[in-house]
Amino acid sequence: MKAVRIDAHGGPDVIRVEDVPTPSPGPGEIRVKNAASGINFIDTYHRTGLYKIPMPSGLGQEGAGVVDAVGDGVSAFKVGD
Repeated sequence: MKAVRIDAHGGPDVIRVEDVPTPSPGPGEIRVKNAASGINFIDTYHRTGLYKIPMPSGLGQEGAGVVDAVGDGVSAFKVGD
């Protein structure tokens, strides 16, 4: 899958689109295939280092899509939601 990632704090030039392994949802988790994603102010704060986060890290705190996998114990969502 594709992910928007940063390896260091800085300007927009530190943003990379990378191929990463598609994660499997763990117990109590769902996985959503995003149809739309957004980078908002919190992502900008993370990228610049104003709010410290471990590196490397992903950006994109907003998204909309369809559930494509559910972990054990999930009952409130199903694939296709």
